[in-house]
Amino acid sequence: MRELGMIISDKVLQSLCQKHLHEIGAGIDTFLPDIIVRYVSENKKFGYTRFGNFFFLGDDFYVWEKDDKYAEDHNQDVVEAVFGVECEGRGYARRVIFAGVQTGFKDCNGERIFTGDVTQIVENEYSTHVYAVGAFANEDGSGDYCFILDNHYWALADCNRRHFKLTRIGTVFYQLDASDYIGVNQRTIGFNGWRDTEEDKHRKTLMAKYTPNFDKEFWKYKGLEILGVEFDWK
Repeated sequence: MRELGMIISDKVLQSLCQKHLHEIGAGIDTFLPDIIVRYVSENKKFGYTRFGNFFFLGDDFYVWEKDDKYAEDHNQDVVEAVFGVECEGRGYARRVIFAGVQTGFKDCNGERIFTGDVTQIVENEYSTHVYAVGAFANEDGSGDYCFILDNHYWALADCNRRHFKLTRIGTVFYQLDASDYIGVNQRTIGFNGWRDTEEDKHRKTLMAKYTPNFDKEFWKYKGLEILGVEFDWK
């Protein structure tokens, strides 16, 4: 693995996978970009893996799994469509939901921030916000990890320089649908809706605490809060 000074959005990650397609198919991990990603492993559970252990077919995201319990999830047709060969020994190619990339930033508790994280931002004792982290990235990997707002954004680097207190409190991966592709930035922009009422903000923030989650109805999330259920989304 080698260090990577790039901002990684969904599209940049897809481009890097295409660039390193041979290494990914052959299982060669020398000199690959040092990127850690998160994905929805199953309802109520995230998984984490490094670059080289996943690939894309269009916008669909696949991870290589070694555990035989994923044998039924394996899609050999996809493997051969992407790599042109069988990729024997790589394991089972399982389609999952891509759920963000590690940004290199940490919150006030020392926890690493991923794109898609819902984060409480305390500027001072009078000003607190809750926004989701996205990646404002150009094709060459320049840009910022940031809170994307209506017509501007707050860069995480700028928040650090201004000594804002950042705390991860959840993620944007609620009300999921396994069959629909929605990019991480699209989810974060939806969370950061500038037209939201206080009630909208409260509702989204509550659901963010119970992720990843495929439930569509808000009352189910509210029920989890009433029952005092805690999700280990971290």
